[in-house]
Amino acid sequence: MGAALAFPQAIHAAPAPLLHKENAAGQSGNWYTGAVPSQASSDKPVLLFVQGLHSTYERWIGTDSYYDAAYNAGYRTAFVQLPDADGPGGDMWKNGPILASLIRKVAAYYNVPKLNIIAHSKGGIDTQAALVYYGASPYVNVVHQLSTPNRGSELADMAYSTWTSWLGAIMGQQDDAVYSLQTSYMANFRAQTDVKPEVNATKTYMSGGEGDDGIFTSYWFAHAVLPGEDDGAVSVYSAMGLPYGIQSFTKNISHSAMARASQTWSLVQPKLKLATAALAPSGAAMPSGQPQTAPEAASSGQLQATLGSPSLAANAGEQDASLILRGGPVDGSSAVSFPLESGIGSVALEVMTSREDTALSLVSPSGQVYPSAAAPADSDPDGIFGKAVRRVFQVMQPEAGPWSLKLDGKNDAFFAMAKIEGSASAKLKASRKVVRKGEAFQLSVDFGKPIKGSVKRPKLTKSVPGRPASFSPTRELPDLAVEGSLNMPLTAPAEPGIYNISFDVEGVNDQGEKLVRSVNYNFAVTDDQGIVN
Repeated sequence: MGAALAFPQAIHAAPAPLLHKENAAGQSGNWYTGAVPSQASSDKPVLLFVQGLHSTYERWIGTDSYYDAAYNAGYRTAFVQLPDADGPGGDMWKNGPILASLIRKVAAYYNVPKLNIIAHSKGGIDTQAALVYYGASPYVNVVHQLSTPNRGSELADMAYSTWTSWLGAIMGQQDDAVYSLQTSYMANFRAQTDVKPEVNATKTYMSGGEGDDGIFTSYWFAHAVLPGEDDGAVSVYSAMGLPYGIQSFTKNISHSAMARASQTWSLVQPKLKLATAALAPSGAAMPSGQPQTAPEAASSGQLQATLGSPSLAANAGEQDASLILRGGPVDGSSAVSFPLESGIGSVALEVMTSREDTALSLVSPSGQVYPSAAAPADSDPDGIFGKAVRRVFQVMQPEAGPWSLKLDGKNDAFFAMAKIEGSASAKLKASRKVVRKGEAFQLSVDFGKPIKGSVKRPKLTKSVPGRPASFSPTRELPDLAVEGSLNMPLTAPAEPGIYNISFDVEGVNDQGEKLVRSVNYNFAVTDDQGIVN
């Protein structure tokens, strides 16, 4: 069976899909039906493909495509265009109703009672919104997610940090779609959604990636931001984040590769079923090692958190803090500095700008100048930072002391991330991911070794939908002394919303050397009724 599903084998390019024009002024709401293969059979379900963040239906067609694989395997297919195809990405509340309408149209076109959906990345979240909130669940019996950030992505959190705000504003990447992928926003979405009975109407398979596209690619650098195993955009923890979902597979490939037929079609195809296949009833035992179905409960239509629930406590979790982050505007010649301590095996520095003509160099404490190198081409230009110009530096066993990143450009901005390896690993822990307004909670950072220093320039920024982070409300907090490790008491703001707290921890180690690590933490604040916004 496995050999028969291999791809590619005698593969033939499928004819171009047929456009069904619904939007005379743009792409959103349009849909396509694939050519019906000669071996098509009513014994096989109709497949609807839903792409992810900032992507279009073209994700599924062309070279190494799911469309070709499905066509050659005898499946009838359909594709959709969502608001992301016209510009800024939509959140699940914008994309969900559009997708729900298209699901009904595809089912009617093929005259079938139910469809199977294959969804990549955020497309899985939009699909769930369509099924649970916009009435499409009767038309779908199987959803197979490909690396869907069911619990958000720390890259979305980073997009709203104080270091990335300037670059994000220039590039227009801080849209409603990215806003909705912040981990605390998705914690609220999970708490609201996972208790609804509609989640049990559809069998949902989850899958995740654990690789990248090679050293110095954007996915490789993103491993430093994402917790645990990940594919450079979504952690496996997040991809497997549905308590009632079925764990399908993990594979050592990148986020974009998860949607390539040669990599994953043979793993997805065996799960595709007609509506006659029995669904596991609520509370029934899943296959060994799979999560159990969540209990059903009533929930309001507003975004509401079940505060203190085990799922949210787990999501608060732990994340790596072995990073140095810098960012800001570039208009002329400028420099930013940071210290490196002894004992570091290597430092890899990624610098993103919006313009290719912005000049960069890295200067060591002894004056040695390191030129930047162009980063490998991105396999996924639709990612959160996919449109950035990326350049990299790598220094093995860097000398201790103050380093300087020099920049020269106009009308630009930058974001720099130094990935520290071979030194003691710093870990960030938080007691809560979702808090009520005025509630006390705590952040802690363990540096692996005792340090003495302080938290410098902590800034609290509220993420506002549709507004660049550089223009979002920001409040400076007082510096805080650090003895050994950091324990930072915080009080939630009085205004509900999604917040990021960004700061440097500057200290001195046992050798008297200065060191610094950067921290960004994302959390949600609710009102007294548990509503975020």
